[in-house]
Amino acid sequence: MKRLHLIIALVFSILLLNACKKDYYVDGGLANPHYNGSIYDYLASNPYWFDTISYIIDRAGMKEMLQHDTVTFFTPTDDAVKVVMDALNDYRYYNIQDSVHLEDIDPEVWRHFLSMYVLKGKYLAKQFARVDQFNVYAYPGINYVMDGGYVLNIGLIYQNYNNVEAVGPRIIRLTDITYDPQNFQNNPSVVVATSDIQPNNGVLHVLNNNHVFGFRGGTFIRLAQQYLEQ
Repeated sequence: MKRLHLIIALVFSILLLNACKKDYYVDGGLANPHYNGSIYDYLASNPYWFDTISYIIDRAGMKEMLQHDTVTFFTPTDDAVKVVMDALNDYRYYNIQDSVHLEDIDPEVWRHFLSMYVLKGKYLAKQFARVDQFNVYAYPGINYVMDGGYVLNIGLIYQNYNNVEAVGPRIIRLTDITYDPQNFQNNPSVVVATSDIQPNNGVLHVLNNNHVFGFRGGTFIRLAQQYLEQ
């Protein structure tokens, strides 16, 4: 009799375990990369990450381009702008100057830096060449002239998987090669956190949240101060 009770308890446990597994797993299907709207519309519809970015796009006079032109936009998040604004206000504090806000920054400053992230045409991640910062002679990526004339190196990092080289996920990396043209590894860079979002007028790649707007915070401070002191 004890043996029968043990068998019943075991069967019940197995059924309960399977029921729990069913409750915890839901197949969400494949992610849809397409967005029915413009690049600007996508940013404006996600204010948690991009309300500041949308605002400075308006200030820079770039809204129409991001609504109608076919472009690839490597968008920073709001935190990237906060980093440089905080740095600017720290600089002004130590120089006994008043704090400034987004609306105080000249539109030309915003346009100068935002243009670094705009590439004319539609580029999905798979279209970029491989880049390896430790072996740039073999895998150098490609240098692209961005909308404002700034040159960025853009390439795909081929990650390893299960100790097999270059068969894992591929991540877009942007490198500001003008900082140190002689040594690729010394240049500031950022990887894309989310790639291949496809609004109606191009492609949107979202940069890692720890990126510094304009790649170099000091450059933003100098240019913003130059306009503020005019």
